[in-house]
Amino acid sequence: MPLPFIAVVRGGYTGESVISLQSARTMLEALDAQRFHPVYVSVSRDAWVCETVDGRALPFDRGTFTADRGNGMERFAGALIAIHGTPGEDGKLQGYLDMLGVPYQTGGVLCMAIAMSKYATTGLLRQMGFTVARSLLLHGRDAGTEQHVLEAVGLPCFVKPDGSGSSLGISKVKSADELGPALDAAFREGDTVMCEAFVQGRELTCGVLRLHGEVIALPVCEIRTDREFFDYEAKYHSDSTQELIPAPLPDEVSAEVRERSAAIYRALGCRGLVRVDHFWTGSEVVTIEVNTTPGFSPASIFPKMLKVSGIGVPRAINGLVEEMLQR
Repeated sequence: MPLPFIAVVRGGYTGESVISLQSARTMLEALDAQRFHPVYVSVSRDAWVCETVDGRALPFDRGTFTADRGNGMERFAGALIAIHGTPGEDGKLQGYLDMLGVPYQTGGVLCMAIAMSKYATTGLLRQMGFTVARSLLLHGRDAGTEQHVLEAVGLPCFVKPDGSGSSLGISKVKSADELGPALDAAFREGDTVMCEAFVQGRELTCGVLRLHGEVIALPVCEIRTDREFFDYEAKYHSDSTQELIPAPLPDEVSAEVRERSAAIYRALGCRGLVRVDHFWTGSEVVTIEVNTTPGFSPASIFPKMLKVSGIGVPRAINGLVEEMLQR
């Protein structure tokens, strides 16, 4: 009997596609070749291409999400989504797969669409009783925009594209004359921009996943960098960034971060691998962002948290695929 045919979907339509290729490779290499038959489906605006691990192209039909691995065209048994940004992190790919009846490991359309918007996510979490930073959403700018931002969130603040990841287009603004260039940079990445009040504290992140029906919060990671914040360079190119796992925190703070991260995972209806970012001010935990398809390259935090937890990457990825195929 043929092994389940698994599409590891990579690429995407944003600047995060480079990271997606690395994440997809980590996921595919973790899959048990005795149990699954994985291939890549590479997504770009120009074309969707199916290829084997060694780069051999396979016949592929985007309309039916089928490919020929040697026995004629067949629909994939499931999709392991490794796209950061659109269309894999905003619900579009999930909707397409839902219509075709192909299971996947991430949250569903609503979960992914909400979490793609930093502003919508923090607004919903605020309504649920979680502590989040003060923020403002901009759909454009005019002569009064900068003053409006200063009055709403104050300085210092962060200016972020509302729907991008890997810290692309994000600026820390410490003075009024920095605000205009920061807004320009953010609007180059997307049509909506979130301005968020600066939170003074220690930067923390916690990975969450569901394995065999159990929601598991991984050991907390503290991020320390000599840059202004944990930006793209700090994430992927800086030798001075420290990722301390487990974070050197009081036990009760670590427990609170893990419990809150798991609660947010459940509240938003997440599935698969999710990373929740927070700051600890010394007196409270403030939630900043929910990443529903976090980076999974060798340089990314999530695989490191899995290793420290004792779960490891292979067990996590194979477990996610097992659960996915049962849906």
